[in-house]
Amino acid sequence: MSVPETFAHKPIPAPLPWHSAQWQRLGTQWQAGRCPHALLLMGSAGLGKRQFADAFSALALCKQPRAGQACGECKDCRLWMAGSHPDFLRVEPEKPGGPLKVEQIRQLGSFVSRTSGRGGVRLVWLSPAESMNINAANALLKNLEEPAASVIFLLVTDAPTGLLPTIKSRCQSIGFPPPAEEMALQWLSNSGLDEQLAQRLLDLAGGAPLLAAELAEPKSRDVREQFFRDLIAVAQATASAVPTAGRWEVPPDNVELAQLLLFWQHWLTQMLHFRSCDVTGDTQIMALLQRIPGEREQSLQSVFVFYDHVLQARKGLKGTTNPNRRLLLEELLIRWAKLFS
Repeated sequence: MSVPETFAHKPIPAPLPWHSAQWQRLGTQWQAGRCPHALLLMGSAGLGKRQFADAFSALALCKQPRAGQACGECKDCRLWMAGSHPDFLRVEPEKPGGPLKVEQIRQLGSFVSRTSGRGGVRLVWLSPAESMNINAANALLKNLEEPAASVIFLLVTDAPTGLLPTIKSRCQSIGFPPPAEEMALQWLSNSGLDEQLAQRLLDLAGGAPLLAAELAEPKSRDVREQFFRDLIAVAQATASAVPTAGRWEVPPDNVELAQLLLFWQHWLTQMLHFRSCDVTGDTQIMALLQRIPGEREQSLQSVFVFYDHVLQARKGLKGTTNPNRRLLLEELLIRWAKLFS
């Protein structure tokens, strides 16, 4: 399987500050020779689960680990960083936001059945696990039910509810909750964000520091702001739902559609807060609130109902059903327009 361009010559990451408990637990198992054959790393997006999986896979392959981490200097580490280690297989969608296909999962058979190229364990890194459809999930299940010797599966998911129960039952789950706000803000500050911006982006990211850092990137900010402008245009009936859905079916600059729906949920949460607490805030959101017909309680209920539609749509994108993205957006935007009519 070809190595993604973004992975070639990738440095070995260290566990993030809020990963210490998970890293210590797994490291203890690894050193004692009791590492499970399948691990499921689960938690919200933007918490560094993939970075954790990278760090552990490099450690498991490293021949000269130091202080519980990969040395970064031995031949195995150099092969890992070059994306060419014969005992490491990374499985991810061919396109950002796309599904993991059954053909990709079936290719695992030859990898797990062959002898180690470097005389150690072999690792399968698979993410996002929830993007497998039922056929791909069943193909993976066969490998998990009859694990080959010295093979470790690292499954990463932002949405564990989108996985088959039989897959989850064959993995040791490691949960990744959001870090304490103080720790997250300190990490963002160390990354170069000022305190006010870090707090605002962390709130928007639901407490996920890596997502907050991603939102600080100019491209992400520009996409987010354009999406909000288009939502306002649909609400004001100066743009139609269907063509707007066509523009955002595949967001620009590799921004995932599920991430845009997360922004939408955040704006709706602000609307609910402003209306329920009778407080003022962002002028654009306040202007949207004023366009919703009906009394205060009625408008609150309308926003609550629509919020649930966005939530369910986002769950659908993260699940195994692989919904039609264009139709999903059209339905949401039509409902959004009706909210203001």
